Amino acid sequence: MSPATPWYATPIVLGGGLLLLYLLSRIVAKATGVAGLDAPTRQRVTRLTTIVLAAWLVLALVLSLRPVSPEAAARPIPISFPLFIGGSLLLGLGALRIPAWRRTVDAIPLSTLVGVQFFRLIGFLFLILYSVGTLPGYFALPAGWGDVAVGTAALLVGYALLRDAPGARGLSIGFNILGLSDLIVAVGTGTGYLVPLLFGGPLPGPTTPMTVFPLYLIPTFAVPIAVVLHIYSLRAALRKSGRKEMEGSRLERLAA
Repeated sequence: MSPATPWYATPIVLGGGLLLLYLLSRIVAKATGVAGLDAPTRQRVTRLTTIVLAAWLVLALVLSLRPVSPEAAARPIPISFPLFIGGSLLLGLGALRIPAWRRTVDAIPLSTLVGVQFFRLIGFLFLILYSVGTLPGYFALPAGWGDVAVGTAALLVGYALLRDAPGARGLSIGFNILGLSDLIVAVGTGTGYLVPLLFGGPLPGPTTPMTVFPLYLIPTFAVPIAVVLHIYSLRAALRKSGRKEMEGSRLERLAA
């Protein structure tokens, strides 16, 4: 059995979740103004976003503190993990059908959608927990180093987008592909299903510390938000790239 999760993981994970909640609420509040929504709609979108994110975090927190039965502990992952990720996808994509939310998302700069993923640096905690024997290496090493790479790239690519550096939009597409791949590897090694493919050997048991407080908050709160941010970032990058191509073609026709 894995050693108990060290005490310092709690303020890191919980503090990171609260910081992410605050940052996303501020980003949405600013975007509603840029989108040109009327004052009541701005307040409604901002308030509802904050309530949904806070309720999501509280639900994850409550579930993380529940007793884990022997049957549940034997499963590769709790059933709540895919439910949280699937629910976030349905909510994030479905909300784009609402005009006020779609205008708000469109008003968020691509540099912000990319840069806010710096919170993935929290994956460094996996490496620390591996060093003290709490997490197994087959999960902590690829997931930890992957998150550190994505969090660092988020700052660099976000800055390149902010400065409108040449090729920055293409970099943002590559960044989002890298970030989604990192999440797939993290989930795949955390459940054990990718371990035989990546490392060889038999399918390992469940990564138990990730199924209880505080690490439970990462796959149920941070990961779903990261997935939705990647989708919104790719949407923004591809839409703007397509718009530039259309403008270029129009200029070529006018010049002909």
